[in-house]
Amino acid sequence: MLTIIGAGGIGSQTVDLLVPALRRIEAQCEIIVMDGDIVEDKNLGHQKYSSDDIGSAKVECLAAKHNSLDNSSVSVIGISENFRNIEQVKNSDYVIICVDRPEPRRLVHSLDIPWIDLRCGGDGYLVLSSDSEKELISHMTPDHEPKSCQHEGALNIGNLEFGFAISASYGAQWALQQLRNSPSPIQAMGSMNFGQLNFPNIRNKTEAIQ
Repeated sequence: MLTIIGAGGIGSQTVDLLVPALRRIEAQCEIIVMDGDIVEDKNLGHQKYSSDDIGSAKVECLAAKHNSLDNSSVSVIGISENFRNIEQVKNSDYVIICVDRPEPRRLVHSLDIPWIDLRCGGDGYLVLSSDSEKELISHMTPDHEPKSCQHEGALNIGNLEFGFAISASYGAQWALQQLRNSPSPIQAMGSMNFGQLNFPNIRNKTEAIQ
């Protein structure tokens, strides 16, 4: 079972990429999508919803869209609640987290199962996984206020940026490889304008302090 936490720009895009790919190879998979939000007008354009979905739970919209096929090898189950404790994912084999807050990210980082953490801001993207170094994960997950995947005011002036789509692509690729039993480490940081960026060398900094 794969759990996707967050059904916003990154999460909804990840579901839309992953489900058809898994069905194409006839992979047997149950996908849980967890998010307590409802669809709002401001979500349209960078999240995979339509005006008909406004006012409905995001996860219910995704489940309805992707469960329309009979006898499908992939089922999508929506859980309309926010992720607050480890017990909510105790039956998961893999976890993808795509939220805008550090607290739920840290809960996922403590799991002993494979996970991937997808983030973005404007045209930028950041991907960490259970294969990343623990010191780096901690360094890249400081306390901060919730942040939208679009910069403040960007949607109002029409400056939509697509870092969320790149993060979602990494997540779908990671999940597909995990479910095909051919996992490979995935870690990335970059910008559509400036290309791949280097992660800080946390190990050297830690050794210097010691």
